[in-house]
Amino acid sequence: MDKSNYDALLRFEEENIEFPPFVRALHAIEDQLRLFRSTGMAKHLLVLGESGTGKSTLCRLLVQKYPRLVLPERDVVSVLYVCVPASATIAAVSSEILRVLGDPDPNSGTVQSRTLRIITLCRACGVELLLVDEAQHMHDRGKHTTHYLVGDWIKRLIDELALPSVFLGLPRFERLLQVNEQLRRRFSRRLWLALGQSDETSVETECLQLFISLAACLPIPLSYGEYGVEEFGQRLFYASDGRVAYIKKLLQSALARALSDGYDEITPRDLQQAFTQDIWWEGVERLNPFSTDFCFRRLDRAGEPFETGAAIATATRR
Repeated sequence: MDKSNYDALLRFEEENIEFPPFVRALHAIEDQLRLFRSTGMAKHLLVLGESGTGKSTLCRLLVQKYPRLVLPERDVVSVLYVCVPASATIAAVSSEILRVLGDPDPNSGTVQSRTLRIITLCRACGVELLLVDEAQHMHDRGKHTTHYLVGDWIKRLIDELALPSVFLGLPRFERLLQVNEQLRRRFSRRLWLALGQSDETSVETECLQLFISLAACLPIPLSYGEYGVEEFGQRLFYASDGRVAYIKKLLQSALARALSDGYDEITPRDLQQAFTQDIWWEGVERLNPFSTDFCFRRLDRAGEPFETGAAIATATRR
């Protein structure tokens, strides 16, 4: 593959897919920021979505729109973006916030002293919006008592900061809110980053529309092969489970193969191979959405690529 092909892959990788729920979430967050700047009112928002639905992309876009300003006397951080670490104890989360704020020794001190430093640094850095990504990690550690303590710490922190905050995570983060009523009340507004919320358009059609918009960015054309438009949309939904990142991954993989082998178009056969190679290595024949033998069902059972939490629990009980 020559340099021009690598450049084509890089350009495609940098494409953002702003599907309707993504745009609604972006506007809602920016509305919070504008409200705070105009009135000082701090509203909070919960953005939920499965893996690959665009939560981290949304955060990165906001950070790009409101970048950190490095001044001689201080850094100005209008939008503070924090990704919760997997070992999400209160101490670990507070250290990560301090690290992003530029604290020289984020791991030192008690939780109480770290919390006070977070508040001081947020005010000094002019923080106007707090974005907390991978919030479900705060639910995944410990049991009911731990969840309550984590929820209580979050509640106290956002109250002390008096800033608008947005927590983004997998749907199971809601369980932490169920443990702590006061925290749940603060995050009463929730948005879902998921296709299939329209009363007028099917999720299969939405997947196809996204796919077509992305395909327009490709340096070579896309062919539906022997499948009609409606059937292709169905197959695409099953191949991605309606998750934007997987739609892009399919096209990116197929594009790389087509460029490498010198093809003049991308076909369903290329997408079939891309699904097996980059999404699920066991996805062949009846379990490959682009195969003529596909069984036409969601691939969300235990051991499959879009396995749900319920499926995991069922498989464990068995």
